[in-house]
Amino acid sequence: MTFFAKFPIEGVKKIYEHSIANPVFEPTFSQLFEGRYRKDGKDIDIKAPDCPTADEVDKSKIPRQFKIVKDTGAYILANTEKPLLESESKHFVVYCEGCDPNVDEDYWERQQQAFGGSDFTNALPLEWLKMAIDNAERTGIDMMIIKVTKEGFQLMTNWE
Repeated sequence: MTFFAKFPIEGVKKIYEHSIANPVFEPTFSQLFEGRYRKDGKDIDIKAPDCPTADEVDKSKIPRQFKIVKDTGAYILANTEKPLLESESKHFVVYCEGCDPNVDEDYWERQQQAFGGSDFTNALPLEWLKMAIDNAERTGIDMMIIKVTKEGFQLMTNWE
């Protein structure tokens, strides 16, 4: 399975600019368990009876990152402590082309085919957004393109 997820560059720019202006990032679920991010420095077993909280994490150690999500649609969004909002209670998101429930009638089937059956949230390096913006300026392609495989995600920047 290989899918090329395309995200409009204008939305990518908005997420990147917000993230640079608000450089404190939220931990992902898996980062809550990793000692290198935790205040106490201890790794926590993912099967522990009590789930760690974000209060136990040193946010200064969280890498600069954004999120890619698949639930009702597939999209990217800022992963900053100060959220990037579209409205008072709604996060600003950039949907993957073909996976927007607001405009694509077959978004569910397309996202299942492209990303698999389970919902997920993954953190990706914030630098990818900057690289995609630079690539768009260089090539004129107005999309950030991420190659999606069973093994993971790869930013595509050599498209002409």
